[in-house]
Amino acid sequence: MGSMPNWFAKTKEMAAFDRYFSLLDVDEKGLLERYWQALDRLNRNAGDYYAGSDALQHEWRARANLQREMAGSLDAHFRGDWIHLNYGRDPRYDHIGGRFWPQVPSSHVVQYLRLGTIMAIHKAMGDTELANLGLGEDYRYRLWKAERENGIANDDGVRGIALSWNCVALETENFFEVDALRGPSVVEFAIATPKPRGHGSVMPIAEDADAGRVSLLPSAES
Repeated sequence: MGSMPNWFAKTKEMAAFDRYFSLLDVDEKGLLERYWQALDRLNRNAGDYYAGSDALQHEWRARANLQREMAGSLDAHFRGDWIHLNYGRDPRYDHIGGRFWPQVPSSHVVQYLRLGTIMAIHKAMGDTELANLGLGEDYRYRLWKAERENGIANDDGVRGIALSWNCVALETENFFEVDALRGPSVVEFAIATPKPRGHGSVMPIAEDADAGRVSLLPSAES
């Protein structure tokens, strides 16, 4: 999760997630193995899967301060900013949010992140693998609704996953959703949250262009 200076940007954790669940350093068989391992953890340790991250552990393994980086992301930011510091330790805090979005219950954040990750992995694996896994036809039919409507094949190989964070509501609202869409080359796993503090990286440029202080058109000399 880490620091996010702009509301539409990749955090270092999101970039690590994208690299780990990609074909950059493994073939399709290797990527499928990573998905199998992730699904096992998500399903087996539903109550505490967010306490660790194989993706971060793998992608940051060469960092001298790996354990401090991991603790900063999982224990100092996710637990505190996204979910309440006492979530999982005291049931009274299950329905209270973290510092970023106090109106979004911590239990809601944890559960929907888990479910969204599972569905993103399912879409990345493809329907043939899901059938082999024994997942029901009704779930699979519903899972691929958007892909059918967009004419995207759901069984032609393994995809990587690209994670994005979209801020679409006010900080004071309790909006929190996840979505996963399979495209021709990648599965997009989106988290949609209330608006955090700050602006996107290009917002100051847009404001200057709107006020006539800068032009986004090519100059006559170029």
